[in-house]
Amino acid sequence: MNYFEGVELFSDLSPQDQNSLSDFCQTQTLQAGDVLFQQWDEPQAMYVVSDGLLLVRKQSDSGETKDVATLWAWDLVWEIAFFGEPPTRNATVIAQEESTVIVIIKFGIEQMMNKYPDLYNKVKNIIEVRSS
Repeated sequence: MNYFEGVELFSDLSPQDQNSLSDFCQTQTLQAGDVLFQQWDEPQAMYVVSDGLLLVRKQSDSGETKDVATLWAWDLVWEIAFFGEPPTRNATVIAQEESTVIVIIKFGIEQMMNKYPDLYNKVKNIIEVRSS
């Protein structure tokens, strides 16, 4: 099964590489209120929202909690955690309604980024936009 056909971020990957990356994937269904991951968790996977709605919530050092983003279909969920030092999740992600995410294990995405440096650059651009 090719999870990435038609997904802009992965459009530069050959169909064969999209299929190879799909081998490192599974889908996960979340119910409203389910937590995908917690702030400060070590990242083990990358996520792409397949359908539904996710809320990104950050807690400051003082303990204040703030909703900072909403993620829709085909949004990326992971990217800053893999590029940060130390590599940890910088927010908690919670399903706001029944949602499905594509889970890509860390090894698979690292292999694709090594093979396709442009994919790495696209992800860095996403990080820069979200950080500004």
